[in-house]
Amino acid sequence: MTTAASGLRELHQLHVEHTRVLDELEAGPRRVRAHESVASRKLQEVDAEQQSVNNLKKASDERTLQLKTNETKIADLRSKLNTASSNREFDIIKGQIDADTVANSVLEDEILELYDRVEGSQNRVTEIEGERETAQQEQERVASEVAAVEPGLNEERQKLEDAISQSESQLSQDVAEHYQRLVRAHGPGAMAEVVDGSCTACSIRVSPQFQVELSREQIVSCNNCGRLLYLDAGDDSGD
Repeated sequence: MTTAASGLRELHQLHVEHTRVLDELEAGPRRVRAHESVASRKLQEVDAEQQSVNNLKKASDERTLQLKTNETKIADLRSKLNTASSNREFDIIKGQIDADTVANSVLEDEILELYDRVEGSQNRVTEIEGERETAQQEQERVASEVAAVEPGLNEERQKLEDAISQSESQLSQDVAEHYQRLVRAHGPGAMAEVVDGSCTACSIRVSPQFQVELSREQIVSCNNCGRLLYLDAGDDSGD
């Protein structure tokens, strides 16, 4: 027949294992969501960088159009220059040609700079696309890994819950009620081992009377933290 002390020891171990399994079951989806977040963020970075490429191309096209417009204007002014009716008119047209030529030089520099920036952004799009693809592959790998272990973890969880229920059924009613309150509040920490005469939950030394009762397999609670106590296996040999 299972003794009270070994029953609590078993219950404690079962609860610890059950909590571990639940943590693993919760950790799997968290890992998947974390990798989904990385892949999603990379997709957003790709979209943002591609938008930057589009904006730079638009700015380059606008300046190219302005350059062509100015070149047409300069050609028209040069034809007028040959038919100027006075020195004043000649100087005015010449000044317009010089101003437009300077403006075109600035536009050419801006266009070249924009070409470089477009190329840089396009390279960055390719780079981020590679990062996004890697992130997507890692997400799929983790999702597959989590899906593969989940059935086994659920099976283990069910076995542990059945074992916990079986062990709980061995507790007397008054102990069971106190035990359930502690489990709701502390989970596996509802029970604590007594090692070298001290409660491992709060490190307070257990009274000699309680140690005698524990050695006789009686269930007692720690006077300080209220945990249900049991002796460590090395001390569970009687008084």
